Amino acid sequence: MNRNRRILKIGLDFHGVINKNLSYFQRFCDALSKRGHRVYILTGGPKSTVKKDLKKAKIKYKVLFTIFDFYQAKGLVSCQGAGHFQIDEKLWNTAKADYCRSHNIDVQIDDSLTYGKYFTTPYCLYTGNNCLLLNNKEKIDLSVLTPEQAVLELETKLN
Repeated sequence: MNRNRRILKIGLDFHGVINKNLSYFQRFCDALSKRGHRVYILTGGPKSTVKKDLKKAKIKYKVLFTIFDFYQAKGLVSCQGAGHFQIDEKLWNTAKADYCRSHNIDVQIDDSLTYGKYFTTPYCLYTGNNCLLLNNKEKIDLSVLTPEQAVLELETKLN
């Protein structure tokens, strides 16, 4: 490993990112891991379901954070039956940004423009074909790059 390259903490959303292209992100997470980076899955939840989905898809990650479980542990989830629940919208929309700030995540890759406005951490808006870094408008074209190449491109843009 190149000693001049810093180890990155990469946040990835599950619903709308990983689950939209499981094979691509399996290889992407594998490539991140091989280069010593840490993958943080930051998603809505619930944790038990996402954990099963990640295991089935063979996604390598270090930490799994789910908004639902975080606020449920704080008693801030209102269960409404039949699997429906309610969490304050502002709490929901800011949870990933707060997590990234407090855990020094280097970038969050997510599909929600709504969440992006709360981030001070670099935020990469995933559109299916590419990832647009909102802070500097640089694009990582996932339709052209292999997952391994995308990791190298991400390293270049973040270092």
